[in-house]
Amino acid sequence: MPTPGFDIPNPFDPFFPPRFPERFQDPPFRWDIPVWPDLRWGPAQIKVLVVCDGNSYSTDPLAGFSLGLALQDAFDPTHDEHPSYARFSFTKAHRNTTTGITPGFENFRFTAGSLNSFDEVWLFGFTPGAPYLSAAEVNTIHAFMDGGGGVLAMGDHEDLGLGLCGGIKRVRSMRKWWFNSPPPPAGMIQAPDNTDLTRNDTQQLPSNSESDTVPQPIFPNYRYTHPFWKPWWFRQKYPHPILCGPRGAITVMPDHPHEGDCITPAAAFASEFTGGVPVEIIARGRNVVGRNKGGFVISDPREFGLLGVWDGHLPAANQGRVAVDATWHHWFNVNLRGLRTAGGNNYRDILAFFRNVAIWLAPKGQQAAMRRAGQRIVLLTPSLVETLPSLVDFRPERFYLLGVAARDALGRIAPQCQSAAWFFEIVSPFLPASALKLALNDRFEGVHNLMESAALDALSTTVFGAIVNAIGMQMNKHGLEKMEGWDEELDRVSAEGAKRGLEVAVKELTRSQRTVKSLLG
Repeated sequence: MPTPGFDIPNPFDPFFPPRFPERFQDPPFRWDIPVWPDLRWGPAQIKVLVVCDGNSYSTDPLAGFSLGLALQDAFDPTHDEHPSYARFSFTKAHRNTTTGITPGFENFRFTAGSLNSFDEVWLFGFTPGAPYLSAAEVNTIHAFMDGGGGVLAMGDHEDLGLGLCGGIKRVRSMRKWWFNSPPPPAGMIQAPDNTDLTRNDTQQLPSNSESDTVPQPIFPNYRYTHPFWKPWWFRQKYPHPILCGPRGAITVMPDHPHEGDCITPAAAFASEFTGGVPVEIIARGRNVVGRNKGGFVISDPREFGLLGVWDGHLPAANQGRVAVDATWHHWFNVNLRGLRTAGGNNYRDILAFFRNVAIWLAPKGQQAAMRRAGQRIVLLTPSLVETLPSLVDFRPERFYLLGVAARDALGRIAPQCQSAAWFFEIVSPFLPASALKLALNDRFEGVHNLMESAALDALSTTVFGAIVNAIGMQMNKHGLEKMEGWDEELDRVSAEGAKRGLEVAVKELTRSQRTVKSLLG
């Protein structure tokens, strides 16, 4: 008989090729949490401070140089693609007195304790000229970054944004901020002009309006070809998680006649990137041949750095993440209006990009909170709701099937890149060092051993299923409605389940190895 909650039997106990669908192309599954009225826990809460200066505004949904539409549309929790596992709140600050700002955040300055309640700081710099933040303000931001806080920073062409952003470590060398006056200091590269042939012009022909309905194509840097957590027969490229949307890779962005340029830092700034963790250009833009501005006609479809990131969460750094954008025009109302009016997947993918940035920049603690919220929601998906009540003890013969179902459920609530990353984060602490080394070996980027890959997939899926089994036992013991009370035990329970799953997987894989050897004589 099929296992409850699954529509296929288990023909090769306990491992068989999982037949769950490829979720990379599907919208996220949304489970209606309010159907459980007694549950007080909910999605992770991520708090973002948005800082603007000069002529850039924080909130106005009508003004052109404004983040109003981005914050309003992308982070509306009723949007059908808004993640169930996270909620975002934005405090808008401005360096000058202006309207539309959170009360008390006019004339904002970074002072001791001013960032304590925030997970991320987004810097939309407009003011040109030399960096103007005081040493004390810069030190406050540096302490926030080193303590795990995420930073997003951007300007536009020439030295727009240099005043606010150009003095902050890491940020200052991940993008071209300097122009002519003052001249770039040693190690800094001059930023592109807004008119001549150094400009980065992505305005799509034949329109001369950046507010039209046509986005620019962007070119992601695809990172993966065969993640070991995917079944062995899948060989697929993936972009950085920031560019992984509900329908697949995000390959569009609003266009603009003169963008900035994101770069990998010069060697002179290597000491700022703790642990030798490198900066990555995750997407490039491409100049539009034939675009005429000020009499300068683009003839070279050269590419430039559209988005850059630094993953400070990696163990070698253990700090906050950083992201830089070539221009805030990717975010401003003036560039979103036409796309919003047209609707469709282009605008939806751009909104997903905004959300992905907020998700990726969140500190480690909030990443764990989102992952746990995702695990909770996975427990409430229909297939597992049917299965979990029967998990009153460990069921080793069902570990693998549970892992398959849970991976499928995880893929339904988040884009494939995010769910795959979570899967890896959940199981990797419990995998043997040799398995991790094999899984992350570069040879899996090209020609790889399919048998080893299949074994790793079986091992990790079994461990995941055993974790789900253990959580289900805890749920049945205490009751789902009291889940908030035993949430602190989630790591201990997961570790116990993973240990059992690893024992079962090793035993079965060893048995399978003996069987294969006997078949080969």
